[in-house]
Amino acid sequence: MQIIPLGDSALIVRVRDRFDDAPEETLDTVLRAFQQLRGANIPGVIELAPAYTSVAVFFDPVAVARATETPDKMFEWLATRIRGVVAAGAERGRHRSGASPVVRLLKIPVCYDREFALDIDDVARCAKTSPSEVVRLHSAAEYRVACIGFVPGFPFLTGLPKELATPRREVPRKEIPLGSVGIGGAQTGIYPLRSPGGWNLIGRTPLRLFDSQKNPPALLRAGDRVRFRKITRDEFEVVIHEPSSRAQSRVPVAIPSVGHGDSSTSVGMTATTQRAGFVTSVQDLGRTGFREFGVSSGGALNSFGLRVANLLVGNHEGAAGLEITLGGLQLRFEDERIVAWCGGEFDVSIGSTQLPPGHAGHVQAGERLKFGRPQIGCRAWLAVSGGIDVPAVLGSQSTDLRAQFGGFGGRTLHDGDELQLGTRPGSSPPATGISTWTAPHDWVSPAMPKPILRFVRGVDWDRFNTSTLRRLTTEAFTVSPDSDRMGVRLEGPELKRTDESDLISEAVAPGTIQVPPNGKPILLLGDCQTIGGYPKIAHVISVDLGIAAQLRAGDHVRFSEVALTDAHRLLLEREREFERFRIGLSLQHT
Repeated sequence: MQIIPLGDSALIVRVRDRFDDAPEETLDTVLRAFQQLRGANIPGVIELAPAYTSVAVFFDPVAVARATETPDKMFEWLATRIRGVVAAGAERGRHRSGASPVVRLLKIPVCYDREFALDIDDVARCAKTSPSEVVRLHSAAEYRVACIGFVPGFPFLTGLPKELATPRREVPRKEIPLGSVGIGGAQTGIYPLRSPGGWNLIGRTPLRLFDSQKNPPALLRAGDRVRFRKITRDEFEVVIHEPSSRAQSRVPVAIPSVGHGDSSTSVGMTATTQRAGFVTSVQDLGRTGFREFGVSSGGALNSFGLRVANLLVGNHEGAAGLEITLGGLQLRFEDERIVAWCGGEFDVSIGSTQLPPGHAGHVQAGERLKFGRPQIGCRAWLAVSGGIDVPAVLGSQSTDLRAQFGGFGGRTLHDGDELQLGTRPGSSPPATGISTWTAPHDWVSPAMPKPILRFVRGVDWDRFNTSTLRRLTTEAFTVSPDSDRMGVRLEGPELKRTDESDLISEAVAPGTIQVPPNGKPILLLGDCQTIGGYPKIAHVISVDLGIAAQLRAGDHVRFSEVALTDAHRLLLEREREFERFRIGLSLQHT
C-alpha cells in the first residue's frame, strides 16, 4: 500500500499497483478500504472516493492541524492513521475467510437501434464480426463499476468481452446524447449527461443515471455489477416517457450536512441583472461528499476571496455570491444593500462612485452596481449582504455549469434575470457610502501580470526526466484561449514523460497539473473532473489557487516548487490571519 500526497489537502491511498491482473479481487480490496476509512471518522477527513486501485482521501488541513500535536507533520499523521485503519480492516477480513463486500446487481435496458448505435459498424469491423454479434456479446456479459467520474454519474465498466475492445474515436464528438452506451478501449460506459466524448456509441438506455434531485444522485456506484438487457425501440419509448425513468433498486446515501449559510429561499428583495456580462454564475464554497458519484467540488474558483467578501458585508463566510468572468455585469438593487468584491483589476462603481476591491459599499434602493472589463486578471467575486438566495442542491448553492444544476437554474445569468436576495441584514452601512477599512491587498486583489505559482510535487513526478522537470520550474508558459472553470491549458515548453505506459485513472483535484500525450500541461480548477488518467506532474498549493483563477488567454505564468510542509504552513498562517480579520471586523461593526 502506498500513500501519496495529492496537493496539500488530499492524498491517494494506492491499495494495489495493478488492476487488469485481478480486477475483481482488486476492486473488492479497494471497496473494503473505502468502507473502512469511511467508518473510521479520522479527524479532518471530509470526503473519500474509490477508483480502480486506490481511494482518494480529502481533508481539511486546519481541522487536521487541530487534531495533531505536530501540525508540520500532518501528512505523516494522517498516513499513519490511514495505514492503521486499512491494516485492521484487512486483518478482520482474513478472519472472515476473505469475504467480499456485498454488491448490487442492476439490469440496465439498452436499445441497440441503428439510430442510437452510430459506431456499431466500426466496433464490428474492429472485432471482425457482425453488428448483431456485437449486440449479443455486449448484452450477454456481466460488468463491474470500477469507478464513477468524467462527468457526474458516468460509470466506467470493466468486464467488456476482449473481442469488443475498440480504440476511442480519433475526433471526439462535441455532444453525445444522455443515456448513450459506448465502448472506449477495453471498457464500456454510459453517458449520463449531454457532454463531449470520444467513445464508440453502440446503443442508448432510457434510464436516467444522474439526477441532482435524487438521493443518491447517481444510479450506479463503484463495485456495482451491471448487466445490459436488450430492448426494442418501442420499449425504449415506453420507458423514457414514464414519470420516472430512474431505476428503483437503490440503497440510500445520506446527504452530508454542509454549512453554506442561509439557503432558505425565503421571499426577500431582488436585484435585477440588467447586463449579465460575459460569464456570471452563482457560487458558494462548493460541494462536499459527492465525489464518489463523479460530482466535482465546484464553487468559487477563489473560495478564499469569496469568504473575505462575505465577511466584509456581514454575511456568513459561506454565503452564495456571484463569480464574474471578464466583467460586464450590471445589477440594479430593489432595496439598500452592502456589497463588496475581491478579484482582478476591475473598474467597479456604485452609481458614479468607485468601489475598490476589499471595501464595503452601500447601495441605495434603485442604484446600479457596474463591473467594467478587467485590466489584469479575469474574475471577481461579489458578496451582497443577505447573500444570493437560491435553493441548495446536493448541499451547495453553487452552479455546476457542466452538469447544469445548482445556482440559478444550473446556468449562467442572462440579461433580465431577477436574483432573489436573502433577508439577513448584514453589516451596518458605511457612514460615507464606501468603507475606509479593508482586507489585506493580497487577499482582495491577487491578480498579477506575470504570476509565479507555487507547487508541490505531483503523484507522477518521477515519470518525467530531469530536463523536463527543469523546464517546468525555469521556463514560462502561456495560457491558451481554450481554458475555462474546469482548467487552464498551457502552451510553451513541452513536458515529456520518460515512461509512456498507460496509467490507471485515479483522483485529481483543483490545483492538479496533468500532462496529456501532447506534452502541454493542464492546470485543473474547481469544476475539474473527479478522476483522470494523465500523469500528475505537480499540484499548485491551496494559497495560490486564487492567483491561478485569474489566468486568462495570453497570460504568462511560471512555477516554483515548495515543500509540502511549507504549503501547509502557508495555509495555516493565512487561516490564523483570517480569524484575526474576522475578529477585527466584528469589533468594527460594533
